[in-house]
Amino acid sequence: MTKWMVTLEGIKAGQEDDIVLIFTDTQDIMKPPIIERYILQDVTKVVKKQDHYSKLPNVKKVECDKETIPRAKTALILLTLKKTKEKMGVLLSLTDAFNFEVRGLRPDDFVIKVSQNNEIVTEILTKLTKDPKAFEDVNLVLPEDRF
Repeated sequence: MTKWMVTLEGIKAGQEDDIVLIFTDTQDIMKPPIIERYILQDVTKVVKKQDHYSKLPNVKKVECDKETIPRAKTALILLTLKKTKEKMGVLLSLTDAFNFEVRGLRPDDFVIKVSQNNEIVTEILTKLTKDPKAFEDVNLVLPEDRF
């Protein structure tokens, strides 16, 4: 399976404390869903209202062995479900039509669940705005000039 390496800036500028997250390419398990831009805009609005939601402007680079996604076209959602404490991540890239394509998922147990039921991704993204209390914490990671 193709893996995306997403590098986030740590607390200090430079590479010393960078964080690297690995995502499985969604094309390996399904046709990547397209998420309309307004959904991410709605999540951004909820970030401002919920204490357990935060926005982090620190995507440095996104790459795999086949291609690179420009950081200006990248968004990440990292979350923890309140009930099960399950952690998951969704890697999104901006399309030419200004919507977002789901490009990667993490960790592997979440990838397996999605491969068995593709609707899980859109259900979770919708739940971010409709039921924010279902999450223990949510981090929306965007380049500084987005939203």
